[in-house]
Amino acid sequence: MRLSMLAGTVLLAASSAAMANGLELQLGNKTAQLSFLTDSGLIGYSGAQLDFSGFANNKSDFLGSAGLLVQGVPAGQSPLTFGLGAKAYAATIDTPNKDVQAIAIGGLAKYTIPNRMPMAVVLKGYYAPDITTFSDGKSLTDLNLNYQIEVTPGATAFAGYRLLQTDLKNHGDYSLDDSIHVGIRLNF
Repeated sequence: MRLSMLAGTVLLAASSAAMANGLELQLGNKTAQLSFLTDSGLIGYSGAQLDFSGFANNKSDFLGSAGLLVQGVPAGQSPLTFGLGAKAYAATIDTPNKDVQAIAIGGLAKYTIPNRMPMAVVLKGYYAPDITTFSDGKSLTDLNLNYQIEVTPGATAFAGYRLLQTDLKNHGDYSLDDSIHVGIRLNF
């Protein structure tokens, strides 16, 4: 049931897109996330990545997100890529029965390891303070550290760690994800 709700959320967001350029599936022992990735030309601003994601865990918590990330390589020959963006989150937490919405800002730092088979280490993070966190939340943090390897030009495998937590009013920090995961990204 949880997986079908997760897939339905992402496919509903993706159904309005004329041309998709990727799907990403991230699985942990107790978590799953499905993301639809496309160029931001869908909203009339090209040159950035637009993503829609659905997340579920074994505690019956659900989170949907939509984000925009602009990234590029600094001037000169550099294996580094940086990005800045914003992301909107909406979560339903089962126990305690709470809802959290947040608008977060964040960024990405990627180091590409020169090799025959492209590899990279990617750090991505978003933070929403109290002023942009609504309903039962006081803040939201989403940090992701991945090691990825491009298996083929259209498929990338990755493994990493994610910390996804919110500070709930009258309940303190609540962790939706604090674990290791594996995943694949398919580009088409």
